[in-house]
Amino acid sequence: MADGAYRWQGHAPEPDAARVDAIDAAYDEAGAHAFAEPVRAAAVERIEAALAAARGGDLAEAEAQLARARSVLGGLNPGALEPRRGLAGLFDSRGKRLRAFRETFRQAAAVLSDAAADLSGRIEGAARRSADLDGVWSGLRDAMVELDAHRLAAARRLSGHVPVEDTPHPLDARMAALDACRAAALGALPLIRGAQNADARAAGALRACGDGVTEWRQGWSEALGLAGKRPKKVRPDRDRLLRLRDDLLGRIDRAARELTASRTRRAGIEARLSDLRTPL
Repeated sequence: MADGAYRWQGHAPEPDAARVDAIDAAYDEAGAHAFAEPVRAAAVERIEAALAAARGGDLAEAEAQLARARSVLGGLNPGALEPRRGLAGLFDSRGKRLRAFRETFRQAAAVLSDAAADLSGRIEGAARRSADLDGVWSGLRDAMVELDAHRLAAARRLSGHVPVEDTPHPLDARMAALDACRAAALGALPLIRGAQNADARAAGALRACGDGVTEWRQGWSEALGLAGKRPKKVRPDRDRLLRLRDDLLGRIDRAARELTASRTRRAGIEARLSDLRTPL
């Protein structure tokens, strides 16, 4: 998924003329009061599926993982590698501090690796949810085409109908119901895409965090003499350690902001889908 990958052009395909002819040929005046009800119900069901999917986003649960990772990472201060000065430094040394810092790093790396694995699972869940929404979107678009075919067939019947004074044809009411359902379906299509895009943006930010954890862990392992052939003497590059840590902290903060924005967008989408569904 990528930001802006899901778009809706604002129109549905035209119904096939042969399909309209078939509906017209099968029309039964006795059933005019319930004309196209299965088609209308199918469209409503797909709108309900979209609403359920909008309510089912769980990326916000990743916020706890980000907060934990940030707390652990923020506690890693390369300044701790520098021995104390004066009398306090008599029983202190760079080697002793490096050993202690390495152990702190190992513990932090384990926590952040677990967090990255959890985020990876949530990203995969978002991808599955997006695929499900693709199916809902396609089904709703197809339902709109079928609604349009029935609306055209009903309009054809009404055009040849001689109205009786003060007695509306049953198809008039059916047309109103089909029009309302069609308008709701048309409004729901871009909202489904909006839900997908909200997830896509958040998932992209979480993926950047996972990549950042890998880069941070590898970079710090190298800087602390824990990667590959280990030198006897290590003078960690504090600037590099800080740069790698701060880069990952920035990614975490951006992901947290994106999750907040995603939750807000999804709540708005849920409310609008609910408003579309209610009158139906």
